[in-house]
Amino acid sequence: MSLEIILVGILVGIANFASRFGPFYFIQKHQQHTQKRGAVWIKIALGSIGIAAISSMLVVATLPPLLETPNKSFAMFVGFVVLTGLYFKFKRIVLATLTAALAYGLVYTYVPFHF
Repeated sequence: MSLEIILVGILVGIANFASRFGPFYFIQKHQQHTQKRGAVWIKIALGSIGIAAISSMLVVATLPPLLETPNKSFAMFVGFVVLTGLYFKFKRIVLATLTAALAYGLVYTYVPFHF
């Protein structure tokens, strides 16, 4: 794997974490004088970070293969549609991610579909 890809992944991860976690942290710090609700805000933050992290990893993981083999973009499209559909249907990111990876791999390997 190229150093550039690793650096892009790290930068995307840091930006993703900062943009998702930062607002919740500052809201909690500015509302310390109000009624304490425990760690509810961190559960909301971590829930948001999880979905955003999967989306960021999807972008970072699909960009290099797409640049190298643009004729397999249909497989990436199928994987993304399966991921999105299953997540919105069942609200389980692990099941959606694993099934989308399987669908992507099967289409990438066995469907000789070129654009």
